[in-house]
Amino acid sequence: MLLKRMSERECARFRNRNLRQRGANRRVHEVELRDWVGGLKLPAPACHQPLDGFALAGKSEAVAAPVDCTKCLSRNPDPFAPLTVIDGGQLALDLREPDGVEG
Repeated sequence: MLLKRMSERECARFRNRNLRQRGANRRVHEVELRDWVGGLKLPAPACHQPLDGFALAGKSEAVAAPVDCTKCLSRNPDPFAPLTVIDGGQLALDLREPDGVEG
């Protein structure tokens, strides 16, 4: 039950956000949900940078900053689109206004 709550909390925290890990290399990564334990998911860098799931949970930052990781950008050249598959395969909506449109 504890692992399920942790997975749900972390997935919710990174919904529509990019990921910045703590430490010397402060790159911003695109997020993907990776299989973890017991069929649960955890958000992780889309570039498949190695990490420890327990170290990731709660210690990485959910940010709206654009992706600047070279490997993540080579997968998706649009640094401003942190869409991830969430609950049941539904994609999150990007509610930002297009350039040149004022609200």
